[in-house]
Parts: sequence; structure tokens; C-alpha cells
Amino acid sequence: MSGNKGERRLKVVEVGGNPYEIGFQYGRACPEIRKMLDITHQGFGGKDGTAVLMDKYIPLYLPFAEKYAPEIVEEMKGMAAGAGLDFQDIFLMNITYEISAPLTMGCTSFAAVGNATAGGAVITGQNLDFLSMYEENIVLLKTKPVDGPATMAVAPAGTLGLIGMNSAGITLNLNLLRDKDSLVPDGGVPSHIILRKVLSCRNLGEAISTIASAEKKSAKNYLLASEQGDVVDIEVTMHDLDVRYPEKGIFTHANCFQAERFKSSDLAPQYLPDSFVRAERLCRLMDNHHGNLSVDVMKQLLQDHNNHPNSVCRHPDPRNPLPVSRMMKTLVSVINRPKDRKAFIALGNPCENEYIEYCL
Repeated sequence: MSGNKGERRLKVVEVGGNPYEIGFQYGRACPEIRKMLDITHQGFGGKDGTAVLMDKYIPLYLPFAEKYAPEIVEEMKGMAAGAGLDFQDIFLMNITYEISAPLTMGCTSFAAVGNATAGGAVITGQNLDFLSMYEENIVLLKTKPVDGPATMAVAPAGTLGLIGMNSAGITLNLNLLRDKDSLVPDGGVPSHIILRKVLSCRNLGEAISTIASAEKKSAKNYLLASEQGDVVDIEVTMHDLDVRYPEKGIFTHANCFQAERFKSSDLAPQYLPDSFVRAERLCRLMDNHHGNLSVDVMKQLLQDHNNHPNSVCRHPDPRNPLPVSRMMKTLVSVINRPKDRKAFIALGNPCENEYIEYCL
């Protein structure tokens, strides 16, 4: 351990079996799920407020989820039973992004491959920025399903997972985006279900198809990579998508659209204007180390404080006019090395906490 950094470890939850069994084991192992449900209630004005939202939105989103991934709906039913909660509670926690128009994450993701890296191996990852009260309730969920690849995903307790990798050598990183369609929740396949299904894919082609086939997707950026060296970035809107690739073996993304045809509806200038700074800054820093990018180099770059506090390593901004931004910080910093099935994760700001190695 270097300097005075903390050495905090994520709670690791290991589950396996059929979808219902996986969910049940997850729910039973995580009292943090109830804590996350309490946070959800607080965010929506208490239990009465969430009851209204459940009545309004679950009928809009559940039919899409059941059509797209019935096995994942079964997993959520198992999670509810294991946690001693109603299924509606679990489903609500997995559609909060869709039904919270002003809510966003300030993540900065990256991929490096080929002659950009030391040795040519793929390295991917991101700083995952969100509300500070989530930090103590984030877990590392490891699943071994009866059928399909094993997975390892960072997840706020009670959700299906956000970012991670699987035993097929695929990594998944995420940037939340906001466009004008996001302001009016109108049903569709929830993001958490798409993410969970992507991590069950055996190759990148299947993963791309999984994203593209989801009806009425909410705006988002999916950064996919394989251990073989393929990197594909997919920006999606409700009815469209755009595919991008690394330049000189480097790719970065924040919370603004890069595809020209999506920019006119982009709400990043209002909600997260620092997105335009973070992606370019990290790209420039990585380019300065072109040919020598490694896990250790990325550990340093992800601590960058340019444009502080709304930096790659994000800290709460007490002067921001938006309440969400006053509470947002880097909750975890993740670096994936899919060839080795390893992730290096700092819980909390990486400038304050060491990276710990986790193996799938």
C-alpha cells in the first residue's frame, strides 16, 4: 500500500444455479438490498411516493422485460424472495434510471488495445460516479449459471449489475446518457436487464445483437471489448444506435454523445457539462503513454483531478446548482484485464483508496 491510502474491499457475493436460484442466493446474502431500497424510498419522497411510481411505471416496463429476458425476470423474483421483499421492490430498483429524468451518472470509461498497450493486451475500465450514499452498498456479484458464461459485475445491491466481465473474455463498461426522450418515461427494456443479458453473451457479435434487439432503450453508451482485442463502442437512443471504434488503439467516453446525429437531443450541456472535458482529458493522458499503457499506468490516470471537483476522479461539488451533482462522486474505479479474467477495483475515489485485485 502506498502513502496513506485506504485498502477497502468490496463485498463479494458468489451465487450459482438456475436464474431463480441465482437471484435467491443474491437476495439472501445481501442485507444491503434493504438499505438500497430505503435510499430509493428517500429519493422518491418516501414509501407513498414509490408506491405511486410502482403503480404507474411497472406496468409500462415489466411486459418489455418479460418479453426480452424472462430468465432475468425470474432472477429478480428469486432476489425478492431471498431478501424477503416484494418483487415490485426489486423491479423498481432496476428501473430507477428510466423513471428519474434528472438522474445521471458522471462516469468516464476507456479501452486500450494493440500497440497502445504494453504487450498488446486489452485493458478496459472506468470510474463509476454516482450518489455518495450508494458507496457503502456496492457489491461485487459473481455468478455461475447452469448455462452460459460465469460473470463478475459491480452492482449497487439489489440491482442486476452495471459493469464487469465474463468468463468468455468479454468486458462491459457503461456511460449513462440523457436525451430529450429521457424526459418522458414511456416503457421499454430496462437498462439493468440489458446489462445483465450482455454479460451472459459468449462473443461480441452476440452482445451487440443483445443491445440492438432491446425495444425502446433508454439513452446509454456501452463500451464492449474481448480478450482477442476487439473493442466496439455503442451509443444508443430509444430507436437508434451508433457504433464507434478506437483510434490508435485508444477509446474514451464520458456522458455526452459522440455521434453527430444524436447531438441535437443531447442533454449533457445542462446536466453534466464536464463530460466534454473528462473524455478528452483522459484520451490525451492515455495518448501521452501510448505504447506503454498498463494496469499500473491506468491506476494513475484515473486519479486525475483536472477540472476538479468534476474531474475524472470526481468529488462532490458543494457549489453545483443541481442537488444530484452536489452528492456525486467516484464510487468505484475499475480496470479490467480480460485475458487474465482479472479486475482491479478501488472502492471510493482512487486518489484515496488502493486498487484491489479480484479474479473471476
